[in-house]
Amino acid sequence: MNTKMEEEIVITSSSIDDGIGCWDLQTGTEHLRYKSCASPPHDLISVGRRFLASSQLQDPKASSGAILYWSWSRPQVEVKCFPEEPIKPLVANSEGTYLVGGGLSGNIYFWEP
Repeated sequence: MNTKMEEEIVITSSSIDDGIGCWDLQTGTEHLRYKSCASPPHDLISVGRRFLASSQLQDPKASSGAILYWSWSRPQVEVKCFPEEPIKPLVANSEGTYLVGGGLSGNIYFWEP
């Protein structure tokens, strides 16, 4: 019988470039601080327990957007994606096979990470 308990963590991001904080829910111990993240509300997502993704706040005059990806074990950005326009909310299915974002224009963007 496997009695291994899964660790529960809390992950938060900020609209100022303060990175992403990751804490143990039981002890409050900080695990990692992922760097270079300034995300609007509802724009940080765990993608299938494989990695984190977040759209980024852009200069209001910017015509393109940015989505950053971090692996769970490394605090540095690993992949950057630049969609045609700024992306607001991000969602992913529970398996992490699809990532969907809503553009400011109302367009929906669909990725297979």
